[in-house]
Amino acid sequence: MRFLTEYDRMYLRVAMPSAVEGVFMVLLSSVDIIMVGTLGLEAIAAVSIFTQPRMMLLCVTRSLASAVTLLTARFFGRGEHAPQVRVLCQSLTLGAVVLGFLHLVFYFHLEALLSWMGAEPQYLADALRYGNLALFGVFLTSLATLLQAGLMGQGRTALVLWINLWGNGVNCVVNALFIFGLGPFPALGVEGAAIGTVAGAAYMLFETARRLHGEIGFSKDAFLPDCAFFRSLLPIFGGVFSEQGFERIGMVLYTRMAAGLGEVPYAVHAIAMNFCDFYYCFAGGLGKASMVLAGQAYGRGDVGAWRAYGRAGLRWSMIFSTISFVLTYALREEIFWVYTDDAASLPLGMMVLAFVAVVSFPEAHALVCAGILRGTGCTNEVAAYSFVSVTFLRPVVTAFLLYVLGLGLMGVWLALAFDQSLRAVCSSVLVRRLWRKKCLPTGA
Repeated sequence: MRFLTEYDRMYLRVAMPSAVEGVFMVLLSSVDIIMVGTLGLEAIAAVSIFTQPRMMLLCVTRSLASAVTLLTARFFGRGEHAPQVRVLCQSLTLGAVVLGFLHLVFYFHLEALLSWMGAEPQYLADALRYGNLALFGVFLTSLATLLQAGLMGQGRTALVLWINLWGNGVNCVVNALFIFGLGPFPALGVEGAAIGTVAGAAYMLFETARRLHGEIGFSKDAFLPDCAFFRSLLPIFGGVFSEQGFERIGMVLYTRMAAGLGEVPYAVHAIAMNFCDFYYCFAGGLGKASMVLAGQAYGRGDVGAWRAYGRAGLRWSMIFSTISFVLTYALREEIFWVYTDDAASLPLGMMVLAFVAVVSFPEAHALVCAGILRGTGCTNEVAAYSFVSVTFLRPVVTAFLLYVLGLGLMGVWLALAFDQSLRAVCSSVLVRRLWRKKCLPTGA
């Protein structure tokens, strides 16, 4: 038996650009943290505390984008082109209105929001200087994500990768110019990092819109949402948004408790979370591929292909998780020095990065299984176990380990490992139940 089947090759063709694209997308925040790390731990904390408001906004964006991707994948599986264009255009209109309103609300209440999330007085002013500008970058990123969702549903992950790769390049260059004040540019510190984020996001939006306009030719008549659009999109969006929303609530509570440990432990936690995001986003690309290919097979009603793509996703998630574990554990000291030269916090950083290595396995498995479930229309089931695990149990377990057992930052990461493992188990059980059936759920 050959190691690479035709389904493995197709899976990797879709998954690898998406996975690499996920890594480069997290660089939008990583580059900021690495570069501002030269300014000190306060600057790291100021940039990192904005992550949760950013993720709250992207929760809505990604939920809408996931619905667009799923619908596009099903239409693509049936060979229907016109409905794909309508879904993409109408989703962009809906997203621009809703997300524009939400970003304005966050802008006018950002100080209160950051304070509630645990920002300490010594770095709150820097966090506001960064966040007020970075919010505009989040809005531009949201619009680009919605446009790219249609490309994802068609399996054109390579094009998305190249657009976002260039966008990250723009971000890095502008970061360097404005953080450090190279040449004629002023040294703006954390504000310079925000300017880089806006520039990178603007490039991605412009290039994605340009490519799509050349291919499908946007028409103003296609942008007005109609009743058929809402009937098809809202059930999927509701399930995905519930899942994303539950996860975000849990993460906000979790981050708030971590921020309460103090400036140095929180800065170490932020470094570890940022590095953890690299593999999490890589594995998220594997999950997106599983969702797209399962959705295409679901649209065709092809049970055999659905199972084959599922096996491929689970197999490759284990392979990549093993590689991630070995590299992270072996190089954790070198990884920590990339972010900061604070020798006093190295032992704590080494301990937390060991947790990052271990959670590679459950997080990737859970993401691939969740992708299979979403592609098959089981978004509500994913939302249900996400609510129990990340919204309820993770904060409760974190509080117990912190305030009852007094485990400090170790307790924060033990709670994260517990949550990821529980989600991996729940998603595996649901996929196995579908696996045993002789046909896909109704609606294919």
